[in-house]
Amino acid sequence: MPVYHQGLRRVNHSLRQFVEHGTDLWEDHPNNPEPFVNFALTGTFSQEGTTLQAFVDPIQNIVPPQYDLSISRDYDSVLGIASDLLVEDNISVFTVPHPTYALKSGVHITYPVSFGDIERDVDLHRIPNFEWGKFGPRHHLHIFFPGLWAPQRCKSRGSYETHERERAIWYNHGLRPAMIALLGENLAQDWPASYQTEEIRARRARGGYSWSTKIIPQDIVPFLADRIRMQLRSTNDLAQEDKDWATNFFVLHTIRGTKGMTWHLPLHQTAEVAFRQFLHDSRLSLEVLTAGDWYVDVGVEISSNEGACLQWLTATHNVVVQQALLIDDATAARITDLGSSKYSRDYSSHLTAISGFRIAPGVLGGGAFSARYIQAYTTDKSIVYNNDDGHHAKFLTTREAMALEQPTPTISGLHTIYDRAMTFNGSNARLEVRVPFFWATRALTAFDPDILRRCLCIFTRREWWSFRIIRLQAASSVISWQVAGPPQLRVHDQALTLTAACVWLINGLHARPEDGPAAKKLMDAALPLSEADEVARDDLAYRRSLPQRRVISRSDREEGDEDEEEVPDEEEEEEEEEGNARHLIAHNANGCVFFRRIKFTDAPRFRAGGPTMPNEAFRFWFRMTIEEIEAKYVKTGIVDKQVIARIRSTLCKRPLPRVVNWSDEPLPDMFNIGAPGQKLPPPAYDDGSDIDDAGTPPPQLTVNAFASELFRNFVANVKSKSPNPRGNTKASYLKINNVERLSSDEAIFKNLALSDTFRHVAYKHATKDEWKRAFEWLFPKRGYETSSAVQNYPACPYFQQWLKFVNSDENSEQLVNETRMAIWTRLKTWSWIPDARQDKMWPTGAAPGFHRLPALSKPNGAPLPAPRILLRGAKARVSFVEDEE
Repeated sequence: MPVYHQGLRRVNHSLRQFVEHGTDLWEDHPNNPEPFVNFALTGTFSQEGTTLQAFVDPIQNIVPPQYDLSISRDYDSVLGIASDLLVEDNISVFTVPHPTYALKSGVHITYPVSFGDIERDVDLHRIPNFEWGKFGPRHHLHIFFPGLWAPQRCKSRGSYETHERERAIWYNHGLRPAMIALLGENLAQDWPASYQTEEIRARRARGGYSWSTKIIPQDIVPFLADRIRMQLRSTNDLAQEDKDWATNFFVLHTIRGTKGMTWHLPLHQTAEVAFRQFLHDSRLSLEVLTAGDWYVDVGVEISSNEGACLQWLTATHNVVVQQALLIDDATAARITDLGSSKYSRDYSSHLTAISGFRIAPGVLGGGAFSARYIQAYTTDKSIVYNNDDGHHAKFLTTREAMALEQPTPTISGLHTIYDRAMTFNGSNARLEVRVPFFWATRALTAFDPDILRRCLCIFTRREWWSFRIIRLQAASSVISWQVAGPPQLRVHDQALTLTAACVWLINGLHARPEDGPAAKKLMDAALPLSEADEVARDDLAYRRSLPQRRVISRSDREEGDEDEEEVPDEEEEEEEEEGNARHLIAHNANGCVFFRRIKFTDAPRFRAGGPTMPNEAFRFWFRMTIEEIEAKYVKTGIVDKQVIARIRSTLCKRPLPRVVNWSDEPLPDMFNIGAPGQKLPPPAYDDGSDIDDAGTPPPQLTVNAFASELFRNFVANVKSKSPNPRGNTKASYLKINNVERLSSDEAIFKNLALSDTFRHVAYKHATKDEWKRAFEWLFPKRGYETSSAVQNYPACPYFQQWLKFVNSDENSEQLVNETRMAIWTRLKTWSWIPDARQDKMWPTGAAPGFHRLPALSKPNGAPLPAPRILLRGAKARVSFVEDEE
């Protein structure tokens, strides 16, 4: 029996019936949105006192046999690998190789790379490369260096990027001398003297770079690659190993988004004519037919002559693939099985019976045309396309969902788009295969249109877009309801899980739903759960393994047993004793992604007792922990400072959270390090297999933003790790409360009225060397390693960030040193710092040269312990007013 989702009698709904039912509930209960929201988000509704479950069945809308459809064929894009530039056009290039523009996501093409004595096929985006230039209206050129690939480098972040030294070598010793040789000294004299001089010129005063570009005339383009190699080989200023990798480069030619200019009938004869014209219009040399490895995305687009909305049927993905690749039924079934890691299914509007797919079929599944990639999708996503912050469509954030203004501008905008689409936007079904040029005119010309017709559902515009509006309106109602509720209820873990689930659902209505690790944790917490043996594989919320069960044979059974019995293995029995957690599976068994039961309180939430997200998932969705969310959204009382002074803080005894930005505006940069706008290598992320619809990457920080975040964490961490005297009943040495400890305010470090901050303190007028020594332990140099005996430092987020930064091979020695110097300069504006040592951040024992305030001592005359601080310079004058005890 399902868990957290009681078994209810199902009532089939076509998409139209679901829309009509939801509309009726909205209109019948204008002052009570609960019935509407419950139906739209969980699928449950009440009828004559009985709670029922809606089952959404779009299969009722399979395209009728005689329905009038149109089918066209096109060439959508080209990817070509060659040792030379096979372009018959002027090209516009970055004067020096761009430091961050590179091919970062998979394109389902590999290249043979030798490392040691082993040759292996490596995905293109794993090979160090840079985007060099453009030609035509929207075509790109990338330069790849297979000689720079290495297993260890491949594992590092930003492994696709070339290093500054490598880019400088290629320009200084290759490109620039080649341009002088081909253009002559006079015409090439405006090319930068070196990579370094161009980098200096490109720096903007207020941050960022302005990299220059040059036009290379068409008549020298065919000779340029070989001339670069010649110049690199002939120089005496490079070691042989540098010459080897620098000359062993190839060019990736990319042509994108050309389907609108290549439409033709899906016939071999028209395909030949269109392909020749396509190559000519793309300004590619005819050498592409014989030189290098070239691939083309061939597409067919199926449309309704009435402007209706077409969608692919999930159950017929194997049929579509068989028709497209001309493979046998068994192979088609194998590569479209949910167990295949090469197959991804993309639900349309969270409806499980209709979905697109993406498949990398492999050598055995490539079929008659040696296809490298095949995908099916629909064009309705184009009306919400917006390449922003790693997303490919309009998207809602949890920050917006927690804001007071509801509905948010994003939700209102989506509602407007959906509403207008009911009148103006149908949806076509597209099928694309990536094949070698040899098969460009043959692929997708031999399919049976009548068979593809049976693989499609059709809906009126009003049905399709109204379904999205109903789901959007329901999720928006929940968010608005929560915002209006008491803050204490709003930050309940089940309420926050519902908030994140609504954001995830809204974003997945028109784009591929987020399915990374944090999204899977969210689905586990938000969707219905059932015992694993009750869940059909096709109903799984995401790809996962199901627990295996073994069968007891007759000889194993005790005498008297007659039937075979399934029992869990020993490992499963142990897990069942721990709560049977692995056997509860998130699933979508009712034709649509519905949530588990919702409790409609003053701040709606999922029903208590159900699963919730772990802390790391909360941090992903909200960019904060639950504790930080509570601190931001729940008002706290103001306590008298003298009372605070008697409170013992325990922050120093546990790992610390990072500093939270309480404002609605981004915090300003505190430093001006390196090149303005210079970014750190991006964090690793799983970007999926399709370059056209990648997953969401984590943010890539500039050096100054990173240093500012780290320094703010440092300020808060130093305060939070201030020590306590022995004895649980004794108050903390510092008077500040926990909120002040967790803030990044530097004011107390500039205040020499020490009694404002300390109840007890020991100070010393430090020399510059002593101050610098403390800094060295707070911000150690590259190569430093901590030990288990060290106190304070390992639990500080800033210290973890710092060690990761300084010890990363991706960050140059110059950048690390510049960052340390900038922080050192900032610290010199403080009046005091802790007397930091190697083994602890805050020593408290008596030491020569320190003066204790108040001047209390042990019976033997030795000063009592107190936190030791270093004053900046001999002229610093302190004041201290002793508390009345």
